[in-house]
Amino acid sequence: MKTTCGHWLLWLILLCPAPLMASAADKPCDKLLRVHLDLHAPSAYLDGERILGMDAELVEAILTRAGCRIQWHTVPMTGARILKSLQDGRIDMMIRASKTPRRLQYAYFTRPYRQEVVGLFRRHTTELPSTLTLEQAWQTKLRLIGPASGWYGEEFERYRQQWQQTNLYTAYPDAAVATELLFAHPSRGELLWVDADIFYHFLGPGRRQKVRLLDNYLLNSPAMLMITKSSINSQDLQAINRAIFELSHQGKLSAIEERYRPPELRSLLEQASHKHSTADPDR
Repeated sequence: MKTTCGHWLLWLILLCPAPLMASAADKPCDKLLRVHLDLHAPSAYLDGERILGMDAELVEAILTRAGCRIQWHTVPMTGARILKSLQDGRIDMMIRASKTPRRLQYAYFTRPYRQEVVGLFRRHTTELPSTLTLEQAWQTKLRLIGPASGWYGEEFERYRQQWQQTNLYTAYPDAAVATELLFAHPSRGELLWVDADIFYHFLGPGRRQKVRLLDNYLLNSPAMLMITKSSINSQDLQAINRAIFELSHQGKLSAIEERYRPPELRSLLEQASHKHSTADPDR
């Protein structure tokens, strides 16, 4: 009997570490995270007391799957103020973030949870070559309506700084204002650089046929969740990344994304994807 018990004890000692290691690796996030949302449809908006929208639903699905709890922060803020609030510890998470070396000093970045679509648009009455580049637009002194803050890649940042040194750049705080600046009489610019999903929402069905996309500039950039290092640890980050992977693999994130995207923009994305695949036969 003693021998039998000894054998059982030996087996328990040998077998127990594996489940313990697995549970440690799969440990869910148990943190309460203060997540900032800009209330601009279709990204996020109030429906009575509920917060709905593309990013609101995506983030809720991801954090719920990861085990985190959510406290929405909806005080209107500029991009620069959001970053300052993250650094000061007033909020824990920023949505639709881009990774930069400076931000990595104080924040973690998740794997991409969706593609942010940014486009360069003109009114249909403004005759410009469809293949116009930012460099050509700058050289010909066209006026640009662009965001007051935010990171949109090295090329745009380089030309934005040059435009900002002239009277040819009009900064907007959000896409709603950007839309009205383009359609003002007179218009504040020949070109508009803007988040396409939010822009098409504010255009509405009546004005969507009155804008044209410059073909070279419908950019898909990976949108990530930016979370302060003081609010989560590496295991929490793993849980959130695992949730993004699982929901993406199941098609649940793309289903939410497409539900909020208007058919006109979906068509432009399909055309852009076809052009890229045709241009690169090895893709």
